[in-house]
Amino acid sequence: MDSTSLFYREIIPDTSCQEEWIEIQLNTGATQSTLQDIKVVEKAGGYCYQNVQLNHNRNRFIYWHTYQDILELSEVCLDFTLYKNNVRYKFSDTPVLSVCISEQDRYVTLLVTTVCSLHHIRFPHPDTLADGVNSKVSSKNIHSTTSGISIDFNDSQSLSIFHEANNASVRSPSSFYVIDTQNAASSPVPHAATSFLSPSGDEAYFTLACQSELMLYVMNCENGYTTPQTLKESNIMPRLFSNLKNAFTGKNDISDANHVSSVVFCYINGQIYLLALSRDVQLRVWSTTSFQCVCSIDCVRDNNKTRAQGPQSSVLRKINDTSVCAFLSHSNRSEFLCIDIHIDEATSAGLSLSYRKSIPAPLLDLADFAVTESRIWALWTNAEGEFSISNYPLIRFLGMSWSLAALEPPPDRYCIGNEHSSDPREAYCNYIFQRGKFEREVIAKALFMFRRTNLRFESKHCTLPVLKDQVCQAVEDEIQNEVKEFDVTDEDYLEIATRQWERFYSCCEQYHLKSVQPCGLFVLQPIDGVCLVKKNNFSLLRPCDTLEHLMLAGDDLDTSTVVSTYFAGNESVGEDLVVLVSIVAQLERWLPDEVKSDVDRRLYRLEMPNVFISKLTDEILAGDPDRELLPSSFLVWIRQKIQSISDLRVAMTLLLDTLRMDNGNPAGMQTNLGYSQASQFLSTVGVLFGSHLGLSVLSETVRQLTAVKFAICRNLLILHQILIDTYSLSVDLLETLRSHFMPDITIFLQSYYVMSWISETPVNISAAATMESSIQRLNLLQLTNGSGRIYTNGGKYHVSPLLRVFLNAKGLYTAGALYAENFKAGENSPTWTNTLLPLTTIVSQLIWPVSFNFVFGEWLFGTCQHIAIQDYVRLLSNWCEWNICSRQFILAVSLLDCGETYKAYDLFLQSTKGVMREQFLTDKILKGTPLAKRTECVTALGEEDGGGGDALDNTISNQIITQYYLKVIQLLEQHNALDHIISMAQVAIGLLEKSDPQLPMFQSIVFNNHLQLEHYEEAYHSLIYNAELSRRKDCLRQLVVTLFNRKRLDLLMHFPYVGLHEEFENIVESRARSLVIDQNEVYDFLYAFHVNNGNMRKASAIMYEQAMRFQLESDTVESMEKRCSSLLVCINSLHLIDRRYRWIAKPVIGLDDAPPSNAAIATDAMESGTDDDAIREQVVVLEIKDIKRELLQTEALVRLADHRKDVQTFINAGPQELAIILSGCGLYTAALKLASGFEISSLPIFESLAAACVRIDDEGPNQAWAWLQENDLADLPHRNKPADMAWSILQKLIYDNELENSTRIRKAVVNKLLSLNGFVPQWLYNDYKLSNCGELLYLFVKHSRLLEAAELAQEMINAMLGAGSEYFSFKHSIAVTNQEMCLPVNTLDLLLHGLRLNADSDIEYKQVLTELEDVVQNYLSTAQRTAADKIQMAFQEERSNIQRQQAALA
Repeated sequence: MDSTSLFYREIIPDTSCQEEWIEIQLNTGATQSTLQDIKVVEKAGGYCYQNVQLNHNRNRFIYWHTYQDILELSEVCLDFTLYKNNVRYKFSDTPVLSVCISEQDRYVTLLVTTVCSLHHIRFPHPDTLADGVNSKVSSKNIHSTTSGISIDFNDSQSLSIFHEANNASVRSPSSFYVIDTQNAASSPVPHAATSFLSPSGDEAYFTLACQSELMLYVMNCENGYTTPQTLKESNIMPRLFSNLKNAFTGKNDISDANHVSSVVFCYINGQIYLLALSRDVQLRVWSTTSFQCVCSIDCVRDNNKTRAQGPQSSVLRKINDTSVCAFLSHSNRSEFLCIDIHIDEATSAGLSLSYRKSIPAPLLDLADFAVTESRIWALWTNAEGEFSISNYPLIRFLGMSWSLAALEPPPDRYCIGNEHSSDPREAYCNYIFQRGKFEREVIAKALFMFRRTNLRFESKHCTLPVLKDQVCQAVEDEIQNEVKEFDVTDEDYLEIATRQWERFYSCCEQYHLKSVQPCGLFVLQPIDGVCLVKKNNFSLLRPCDTLEHLMLAGDDLDTSTVVSTYFAGNESVGEDLVVLVSIVAQLERWLPDEVKSDVDRRLYRLEMPNVFISKLTDEILAGDPDRELLPSSFLVWIRQKIQSISDLRVAMTLLLDTLRMDNGNPAGMQTNLGYSQASQFLSTVGVLFGSHLGLSVLSETVRQLTAVKFAICRNLLILHQILIDTYSLSVDLLETLRSHFMPDITIFLQSYYVMSWISETPVNISAAATMESSIQRLNLLQLTNGSGRIYTNGGKYHVSPLLRVFLNAKGLYTAGALYAENFKAGENSPTWTNTLLPLTTIVSQLIWPVSFNFVFGEWLFGTCQHIAIQDYVRLLSNWCEWNICSRQFILAVSLLDCGETYKAYDLFLQSTKGVMREQFLTDKILKGTPLAKRTECVTALGEEDGGGGDALDNTISNQIITQYYLKVIQLLEQHNALDHIISMAQVAIGLLEKSDPQLPMFQSIVFNNHLQLEHYEEAYHSLIYNAELSRRKDCLRQLVVTLFNRKRLDLLMHFPYVGLHEEFENIVESRARSLVIDQNEVYDFLYAFHVNNGNMRKASAIMYEQAMRFQLESDTVESMEKRCSSLLVCINSLHLIDRRYRWIAKPVIGLDDAPPSNAAIATDAMESGTDDDAIREQVVVLEIKDIKRELLQTEALVRLADHRKDVQTFINAGPQELAIILSGCGLYTAALKLASGFEISSLPIFESLAAACVRIDDEGPNQAWAWLQENDLADLPHRNKPADMAWSILQKLIYDNELENSTRIRKAVVNKLLSLNGFVPQWLYNDYKLSNCGELLYLFVKHSRLLEAAELAQEMINAMLGAGSEYFSFKHSIAVTNQEMCLPVNTLDLLLHGLRLNADSDIEYKQVLTELEDVVQNYLSTAQRTAADKIQMAFQEERSNIQRQQAALA
């Protein structure tokens, strides 16, 4: 490991979400009686993959832990999450002695040595897995879209090499060998072992060290064939001389030479050798081919021969194949001895051993150690059981002393603060269940112990929230057990609750300390790290940066090494900086914890640091003996240290430059990274620290570094204030400190506090991932692209630090893309110095507040973390001027989502000025608009155009700001903040010129929101003043629709509609036509509107249109009635118009609506005849009479609806047909009214009525009266009998409808009566005789009513002869002086003929025939005589006329 790191610090990964263990049990045949008393030391170790240049091998390692017969192995990868990565082997009743892991091209081989068995287990190499399922690990570990990249826990998993581990693989005979234990009672039990795999992988070498012998086993890896061999020296001197030798050397145990304490294998010059360190501290090298000792060396040098064996066993570790390191424990002290193995051709064995270096060990007990070519790493424990880790460099430039690594302190119950809440439950739960503080198994065991019951709580499949509920319930039960029999005050209750929670915390603490007890360590040599394996988990040691090293090293700081390493070429400044930081570090050790906590609280409350630090220094300098904050001699010590600094200004400048994360250029820290840059990162360096373990390592590193730098800033501020208050320096230097350095330190202190808050604040991941609706709202407005989502991983992760959630969602890939810009593959080895620390710096820069970079704030905004946003913005509100408008904007959106619209509105207005100068707002507001490019040119245009440029700059600025207002309005619309939308739009209107094309849009926004708020008058005034006519019309249409829906017809009626009167009418008419006619009140409103305006012509047209739609679109009775009303109103309106304009133009809808022949047609398509298109374009001009006819027809249908359920089938019937149907229903007056209106024949109606009169006697009284009452009986005298009333109706209707000098109706009625064999009523008979007696006679003859016809004929002829002529249709009789009379000769001939036909058979007919013939004969004779007289008279008159004419001529 080519490492230049001087100091290391522990980081504890979050292992709260480990995969399930694969359990494998193997029984080797050992007996319980033989092995049950064997106790083996608990051990741990691991292996790191070597080829870390490959992404799937980098940051990937295996650690193992053994206790008795259990071997647990876990594979860890910090770059991507592995699953099925934990396997537990149980070698039944066979304690494990050693574990060795090695890798070949295709396999990772595990060699396990137990007390009575040897095991060779193969797993696939990660390279093999990468070629198959996981060939694209880097691309599998991402959830990418076209707009962003984020880690998804579900998709960022890869196969572990243990994923196929099973019982069959370890039970195969070729994979293990059972050591012969038949003579186990007499055979010694092995106490040390090791193993080695040959470079070819064909053979595995196992060595077991027993009490007095060393056994070597060579296993064939293909078939499992194993050869045992005992290693013994062939030239050992006789026992006598051996005892003498031991006596001379001061060693009393004769078996020390044969008791091997530790063994290792080495591969030298193509040969495998075994190095064995015996109790007599002799290091012997054994050949695995000749089984002989080839060389040895005494590990105790000549001047140390008198050293006796110490309390610890000697341990041997391999540095490389040609070097080993031995830990030797002597009675007075311990040491590490480095020994080199040389190829020496001069010796028979070809090898020789030599001392390289002896290193004294600290006065502590060694628990485990590992050694590399550059360092010795040792795990120590003291008498109190406290562990520590130190390293000693084997390279000169790294120093020449032991250096302690900074280990994380255990949880401290005294840091559990309860100042924010009076409830101990909240305080302790927040601390106990803070992620990474206690494991679930620890809390579950503590719960079992706390309950003191036999019911063990199973935490294997229990989520953290459920476990938390169980703990709270258990503690509450204990509290209630104490208070249930007493009445306690609130103070007593809180005291009892605090005591119970302290007791539960003590249980957690005990189990936690046991679970984190270290078992061993191993070096992650390829990546410059160390893994510390503990009982239940592991931790890592990482390199530290310069400031961290100087702050944490303490008294172990090697100044010369630090200066030469970190400040090469500038040693003097480096020495000053080291002294300055040492003062700060000493203050950190002196300051009480309560003072540090008080500073944190004050910063959280946004108190100014210079104010409370000044008060703190006053308290320190006051020297109150009751509250001594610093030692009494602190001021003298500080002055001495300050005086030793040669140039304080330069040292301070260098320190502040180191603390400044923006490298002195906040404006340059912008991260406009898109998908392509992140893809480049993935393709070049892969996913660095992308697993949940890697994320916890990275976030914890950021937290640690931030805490150290925060402490430096805090202590620097205290130091400066002390120096200023005590005048310890010159005036000019103090002024420099006060005016130049302290403002920067104050900003840095607040910045690092915010970074600490980000890295420590817990976030409920389940709650954070449920903001989908809020995120979708932002996506709709293109304010976020959906990247950086928070994933819950099925509830495995309940609470996590905010920084870790940010890194997982977005921050890691952003930092990785920035890291990839400076990463050159192949040039830098991927050690943590080259990967973790630079990546930590980049992540710190991403959350550094004093810069243009706004990645963290943008992520909070995009994931809608409202609580975090509000706290984050609050912490920066009083002092940070960078991205202030962006922060106000995201806070406004957060408050808006939380329902605090008034606060959000004010913040939106305040953040307006940042649109032009802050990248976040520019991207979110102007992205994708033409203004985005123009923004960059505003300043240049202003410079080129002089004064005109200012106006142009003003115009563009206003347009950009209005674009921002528009985006804000869209946000407000999502939350229905209508009043604020109006205010925001009015602000935008105030910025725009009258000619600006965006002005009508904002005016329309004002109108729309007034409308939604039901401010109708304000909405009307808004639309009237809209600068664009089309928008005015659209707004008017919207206003009309809304008012109609709200039934506010009064407002619609009284608005003046200046300039929009015609458009208003069109809108209302369009709405009327678009609505269903059955529930359409718009026509009524239109009628009222036109009447109100005095336009009766339009009013009548509207009513007729309504009536027409009732006819076309509905066939219900209600529609017919409404149509009648509409037609009546229409007729009434037309009567109020000038006679010249009493007409309505009706469009011809179809062929059925073709105009009547007498209707006026306004069309140019008349000549086309049958052309359908032309007919559709025709317009029929209707007069009042046409409308009245429609009214009559509709009224008839309404009357008919009362008697026929199938009235809908007659809607399209003509008036003639409809009249007949009415007659059939007994509605004779209605039918006659219809026939009269349409001027159609009423004869069928009278025929129907006549038939009804004939049949009325056959009907029941109720039925008869029913139809009689439908025919206007009011004008008729009452009759008791329905038949009399029916004939009265017939009589009245005949009198009312028969035209003068016409008998058409009477003829039809008589004809119908006769056809029904009825008798003609006397009134009808007499009336008909007076009107047309000949026609009546014909009807009698026609219907064979011969007797009645003969009687009528006789009366008629007698009347013609002068007897009763006044009762017939002729007014005079036959006389010479009267006019000629017409005798119905043909009718009489028919009558006589009929009588003759019946005369022979019926005497009555014969008699009538005789009488009639006599009358006819009498008439003929009279007629002949009268005719002769008339001729004679006419002749005489003619002669007289001639004579008069002649006389006149004469």
